[in-house]
Amino acid sequence: MKKQFPAFIAVLAIGFFFLNFTAQNESITLAADGSKFEIPDNVKQIIDNSCFGCHNIESKNDKAKKKLLFDELGELKTHKLVGKLADISDVVGEGEMPPKKAIERFPSIKLSDEDRNILKEWAAKTAEELTSK
Repeated sequence: MKKQFPAFIAVLAIGFFFLNFTAQNESITLAADGSKFEIPDNVKQIIDNSCFGCHNIESKNDKAKKKLLFDELGELKTHKLVGKLADISDVVGEGEMPPKKAIERFPSIKLSDEDRNILKEWAAKTAEELTSK
């Protein structure tokens, strides 16, 4: 049993290191050409709650899928990603997203003013950071 204890401690330490490393990097994403951009947890939560239902590859909303797919942002080249982020900032800032018809059907997706500002500012800041690289 004494010989197994150091091995157990080593495995445990490696496990903690791995979990810590992945937890710190879970919101970093790479664009198709290798540019890094970050989706912080608070922004990801807003996207998951209010946007992803229509803007994902599995959605039945073809119009929303044609405009934007959040699950494919990392596959875009930087210049296209910057354009999509600018679009997100604009339509969210203008109150066009989520659309009123969707909110009528699913009131829980309505963005609060705070969430709207967080999403808008994240998209604008990330687009600006990607263009300055």
